Amino acid sequence: MIPALIYVVLGFLLIASIIDIKYKAIPSVAGTSLLFLTAILNIDNLQFGILAILFALVIKDLMYDVEGIEFGLADIKIIGVIGLLISTINGFLIFIGIFAIFQLVYTLVWNWKIKGDKERPFIPCLLVIYITLLLIGGVL
Repeated sequence: MIPALIYVVLGFLLIASIIDIKYKAIPSVAGTSLLFLTAILNIDNLQFGILAILFALVIKDLMYDVEGIEFGLADIKIIGVIGLLISTINGFLIFIGIFAIFQLVYTLVWNWKIKGDKERPFIPCLLVIYITLLLIGGVL
C-alpha cells in the first residue's frame, strides 16, 4: 500500500505543478486531503511531517522577510506530505539539504529569467525535490 502512496503523491505533484504554473494557485482541499491521507497511512512518520511543516513555516517567514516573496499554504502542505514520507532523521536532514540547494537555484534562475515577479510557482521545485529524494532513496 505504501509504494502506491509514493506514486499517488508523485501524480499529485505532477498535476499540481501544471496547475501551479498556469494559475499560481492550488485548491486547498486537494492539498489538505493529500496531507490527511498521507498522515493516516504513515502515522509512524508523523514527527517528520510536523518537523517538515515547521521547516516550511520558517522558510515562508524567511522568504517573505528577505525577498518579499509569498510562499503559499499549498507549498507548506506539500512539504508536510514529503516529510510524512521520510522515515529517518538522516533522510529528513538530506531533505532539508536538497530543499535548500534546489530552492536557492530555483530562486536565482527565476530572478534572472523573470525580473520583478514576486509570485512564483514553487510546486514544480517541490516536484524536483521529491523526485530527487525518490532517486536517492530518501523516502520510505
